[in-house]
Amino acid sequence: MRYKILGKTHLEVSELAFGALQFAKIKEENAIALVRSAHAAGINLIDTAHAYPNSEELLGKALKGIRENVYIITKAIERDKAGFLDDLHESLRRLNTSYIDIFLFHGISKDSQFEEIRKAGIIDALIGEKRKGTVRHIGFSCHNPGAIDRFYEIDDFSVIMVPLNFITLEYVEKPILDKFKKNNIGILAMKPFGGGRLQDIRLCFKFLRQYPEIIPVAGIQTIDELNSNLIYVSESDVLKEEDKVKINRIKEELGDKFCRSCGYCMPCDIGIEITDINFINVYYKQFPEDDFWNMGLDEKVELARQCNQCGACVEKCPFELDVPGIIRSNIEFYDSLKKDKNNKI
Repeated sequence: MRYKILGKTHLEVSELAFGALQFAKIKEENAIALVRSAHAAGINLIDTAHAYPNSEELLGKALKGIRENVYIITKAIERDKAGFLDDLHESLRRLNTSYIDIFLFHGISKDSQFEEIRKAGIIDALIGEKRKGTVRHIGFSCHNPGAIDRFYEIDDFSVIMVPLNFITLEYVEKPILDKFKKNNIGILAMKPFGGGRLQDIRLCFKFLRQYPEIIPVAGIQTIDELNSNLIYVSESDVLKEEDKVKINRIKEELGDKFCRSCGYCMPCDIGIEITDINFINVYYKQFPEDDFWNMGLDEKVELARQCNQCGACVEKCPFELDVPGIIRSNIEFYDSLKKDKNNKI
């Protein structure tokens, strides 16, 4: 395993981070064995979040005795100061640790969200936790490049987690990437495989190799997935012409159906939660079935059926996606899942 310095955190981290989002989909003993195997293979950076079902609890058990050998990333989404601090301290308890190596404000993708946590005193509260030593480094996870400039207002801003794969390229455009580098921001790449929508994992790693300063966070559920990721990340080959042709073909096949969840299309005039609807198929892959059916999607899908195809979301989408078409396809997918579920009852 090769190691890199993660920006101004000065942490020497493995070139692949372990994503523990989907732990609730696997048995406890398998999750623990998986983390232990990843650690034995040299992975020392593990990503979780307060909102990931059962993830922090399982990591707390898996890291017993090896906590000091790994760096933990976790996140909180609460927008109330007291609730935010409660979530942070619950994360510490779940993870069975006295400190978090990297703590991210979860999903700050709009200027208004940044303002919300600033005015609520949440940013100052987290900086206070850093002074106490319960948090060592502070950053943001983000789905919208338009929000990033606000993060630089925080002197303690040292890490960012953004979507990156060979279709989602917004965060490696020169002005954004150059500013990350100038400020020595550690960069973590979520969704390196497009939330499971990009099937050629070796090609995904080849693409990411163009950005040696960026650490991919790969969601892993099985030993086979772990082993294949370890093989691919250890390779050194770069994109060849035939790879670029393949990428272009995949882009054409996905066409206007690859929602980035950036939120530019929001708000909808009739209140449709567009990004949630457009990620239904991804949610189904990522979350345990019981959690999926308890996400409150029924109401959101019913409202989405009222889409009148006014076109406002299409005009606002920076990627010129057929947003109403994506909404329709996800409703159809949800309906098919619901039908299968009801047939099992």
